[in-house]
This record gives sequence, structure tokens and C-alpha cells, in this order.
Amino acid sequence: MMEINIWGMIGLYGGVIGGLLGWWFGRQKARKNRGLDELYYHIWQKARSYSWYVTLGALYVFFTLLSFGIELSTAMVLGILLLTQVASWGIIGIMMTINMSSAAPLQPSRVKVGLFVFMTSIIVFTIISILTTNWLFLLFSIPPNLIALFTALIPKRKDSEVTY
Repeated sequence: MMEINIWGMIGLYGGVIGGLLGWWFGRQKARKNRGLDELYYHIWQKARSYSWYVTLGALYVFFTLLSFGIELSTAMVLGILLLTQVASWGIIGIMMTINMSSAAPLQPSRVKVGLFVFMTSIIVFTIISILTTNWLFLLFSIPPNLIALFTALIPKRKDSEVTY
């Protein structure tokens, strides 16, 4: 007989409900502030398109792990792929929004370095977690990921902008 994990079910469906509520309230707020214009739709459509490239890269990582004989569960792979798709869509969308609306656009070199560190950290700690079967190693990827995101998303200040 199969056991039902009540906390897993609460997390699974509670996450969906929370995500949908956040999306709905965000859209209502954006509609009030006239934020749902052509630029908004263009940015998020492009972000969704680019996120598929990131997801394709994650698929190649999983196929490489499988070719080395590492056992992967279907739920784990699908969960990581879903997280990769949604997170990359959000991060790329935020980067494009900042670039389109900021007076000081992001420097491509900082963005590339930040994304490289971010992706490398996720890949390395995911592989370590899979090899050791200890998912707590993924928590170690949070600090380098935050540093990488701040490096990529915060425009570098020019010396002339510094006020004393």
C-alpha cells in the first residue's frame, strides 16, 4: 500500500495556488499602473524564448549524467527541468526589463560573468547532490547564485555619479 505524504501534497498544491495568486495580483497591479503594454509582452515573450535554451542546456547535462551511468529519478529530473525553465524565464525577464527601463543599461560583460557563475554553480552543486544523494548540497549554491545575480543585474556606477 502506498503512503500519502501530506506535507508533500500541501507543498505541491500550495505552491501552485500561491504562484497563481501572486501572478493574478501582480497582473492586477500592473494593469492599474498601465504596465501591460507592448514592451511588457515583447520582453516576456523573448525571455520565455531564451529560457528554452537554458532548459535545453539542462537536458544535455542530464543526458550526460545518464551516459556516465548515474541513476536519476523521473520526479527529480522533471522537477529540476521545471525549476530551470521557470527560474531562467524570470531571471532573463528581469534582466531585459532592467535593460529596457533603466537609464544605465547593464554591461554585457558583467551579465555574462554573472550568468556563467550562476549556471556553473547550479550545475556543479546539482551534480554533487546527485552523486552524494544528499540534496542539502544544493543549499550551498545559494550564496554564489545570489552574488552572481547581483553582479549581473546591478548596473555598475560611474565615478561621475558618486555623490558625497
